[in-house]
Amino acid sequence: MKMTTDAIRTVAVLGAGTMGNGIAHVFARCGYTVILRDVEESFLDRARDSIAKNLDREVKKGKIAEGDKAKIISRVHATTDLSQLRAPISPSKRCPNAWT
Repeated sequence: MKMTTDAIRTVAVLGAGTMGNGIAHVFARCGYTVILRDVEESFLDRARDSIAKNLDREVKKGKIAEGDKAKIISRVHATTDLSQLRAPISPSKRCPNAWT
């Protein structure tokens, strides 16, 4: 079975820092389900807050509707559990060399 980019509906982002939460935000805003993975729950909490604040700014600027914010946030599934990445995914962030 050949996979096409149109068949990808779930992506994983490894690392919830500034770059990772930004990538997760964009994918979720585009309709993808996102698995955001990091090693500590506190990093994930910070990422969720950052995504929410960025979406608030987009609502304020009229880029998205207020009702879309909750839908976008619901697409981001934050986890510290590496086993959550077993579903077919499309790599969206290069892993640090220490992980390879």
